Amino acid sequence: MRKLVPPFLVVVVALLALPVSAAPPGHLEGYIPQAAHLSGKFNSFWTTDVWIYTESATKVHLWFNQTGRDNTNVQSVVIPLTGPVTFLPDILQNTFVVSSTKGSIHYLADGQVEVVSRTWTPGKDGGSYGQVIYGIPVSMAAMPGAGPSGSLRMLVNETDGFRVNLGLANVTSSPVTVTVDVFTADGQAAPGTSSFAVTLQPYDMQQKDDILAGLPAGQRQGLIVRASVSAGDGAILGYLSVVDNTTNAANYQEAFRFGF
Repeated sequence: MRKLVPPFLVVVVALLALPVSAAPPGHLEGYIPQAAHLSGKFNSFWTTDVWIYTESATKVHLWFNQTGRDNTNVQSVVIPLTGPVTFLPDILQNTFVVSSTKGSIHYLADGQVEVVSRTWTPGKDGGSYGQVIYGIPVSMAAMPGAGPSGSLRMLVNETDGFRVNLGLANVTSSPVTVTVDVFTADGQAAPGTSSFAVTLQPYDMQQKDDILAGLPAGQRQGLIVRASVSAGDGAILGYLSVVDNTTNAANYQEAFRFGF
């Protein structure tokens, strides 16, 4: 069971930097499947900022689930929601006091909230590049078993000069094994290394970088990436991040189920 702790003093800043209309419908509990404060490939340095829009909530519990760990006993940080939007810049370093790491953020509010994040890196010539990630309700997770609800799908094009990263987050206290398969647009297994397994500990998050590197070089349109819980009783959320190797500009895609 996740641990809740009493609120303590945190510094929050209200900032209407992102439009409320861009966020998904309000909910009580969900995940930001990726958050970071660390160096990446090609001289990138990734930082995550978070906006929490309140509809009826007065506080929210946040857990940082560090990659590659059993996060069952992680304690929550409690954020009071005193305005219409609460801004948490560089949330890993400032709110959770961690650095040189990545993971997912689990949130549970006492009322309806909408959560939006931006994970970004400075540009080589100024400015920044990044990707906006909306908080995903836990009800969107894929459960183990056959059928549409048992797996997540994502679509991607294989293009020279880009890397494709896959993120998976276990949203339960049960360890799981996830099988990932890559198919061509006609439903056939992609050539090369197109299938692999990922083991996730309780509340674990892992990102597998450059997942198309095992395919023969070339251009392929409409590849299908499928992630399924193949062992264990947990449930997962997922995403793809397609990153330009030259600029580090990233394009985020939330994994989806065929049925709900």
